[in-house]
Amino acid sequence: MIFAKRLSLALAFCAAAGSAHAALVEAPVASNAYISYNNLDWAWAFPLPASDGLDLSYQSQFGWRLPTAAELQNAPKATDFMFAGANVPLGGTDPATGAYFAAANANLTGAAACATAYFSNSFSHCDWQDGGGQPFGPWFGQPGAHGFADQLVVRSVPEADTYAMLLAGLGLLGVVARRRKPARG
Repeated sequence: MIFAKRLSLALAFCAAAGSAHAALVEAPVASNAYISYNNLDWAWAFPLPASDGLDLSYQSQFGWRLPTAAELQNAPKATDFMFAGANVPLGGTDPATGAYFAAANANLTGAAACATAYFSNSFSHCDWQDGGGQPFGPWFGQPGAHGFADQLVVRSVPEADTYAMLLAGLGLLGVVARRRKPARG
């Protein structure tokens, strides 16, 4: 019965989605709508596989992309998306995007990050039970994923030493600029 209900819901959403259009929210993904895990930023981006309408056209300029099979081997669990200050409060919606969690179970016990509205023109929810480590997990692209598996997206996280090198370079430019004296003529 659950399968039939989910199938009819998915077919209705797919029919409504039609061709790819702009996402519901065209802005950089808010920092409380994704997590950093294993040297990558991870966003819970879509309640179905990417081929069913995930839109990366705007977010790709910020480095968001589909994860590789190797990255998915070390993907976070759904519970890793729970943290104080996450964009979707428990039992509520994100005031900025309208994102919410559907199909929740007892493992959703606090605020959690859902970024679907940044990657879809027709969905603003994440299916909690379809996340990694949940009853209908794993994520799409992992072995054993079903046709309704939720889709993650990733981007590289600049490492702290990259920022340190940038600051050192800017400091060096400042020192060189101060030492130069204008030519008098």
